[in-house]
Formats: sequence, C-alpha cells, structure tokens
Amino acid sequence: MDENSQIVKRRGPDDRMWFIVAEAMGATDAEIVAGLLRSAGIPVYLFREALGTAMPLTVGLVGGVQVGVPEAYYTEAKALLESDQDTAPPEFDTDEDWDDPLDEE
Repeated sequence: MDENSQIVKRRGPDDRMWFIVAEAMGATDAEIVAGLLRSAGIPVYLFREALGTAMPLTVGLVGGVQVGVPEAYYTEAKALLESDQDTAPPEFDTDEDWDDPLDEE
C-alpha cells in the first residue's frame, strides 16, 4: 500500500465499520464493483450520498457511491480490484492470421 494513501472508513447503519475500497460516480458503476467483490465472497455495503437517494440523480457528485467492505476483507478486496484494472481485454488482430470459421476456402 502507498505511504500516501489513507484508508477511508465509514460506520454503516448496522453500526459496523466499513472500509472504502472504491468510489463510483453512479449507482451502476458501484453495482458492477460490488458484483465483482460479491462473486469473490466478499461482503459489500454501498454508501450512497443522502441527496442522491432523495433525488432521482444517479451520476455526478450527487450520485456518488462509496463501496465498503469489512476490515477483514479490505486487503483482499483492494488486491482484487487492482488486478481487475490491470487485466486488459486481449487485442483482436484483424490481420490474415485470424481464421474465420465461416470461411470455407
């Protein structure tokens, strides 16, 4: 972990402390991150900005969402999210070395 990075914590409505592992500009992006973490068995709580829940806005500062995990999962969640960012989709080469299965020559 960077020396300059600070761990952000928030208390949830369940009175548990949640460690923020990601911030999204909208609910959809936050749900994608949460889904990735949940698929790895990591509990997730989404902190939505209070104004964003009262108004039908889901993007921008009002629609901001923080993704939190319990302390025991913090390191695993950060590693999973960082590895997901490092994994780029494979390059698709359109040169002649690609065999078209529908091409019957």
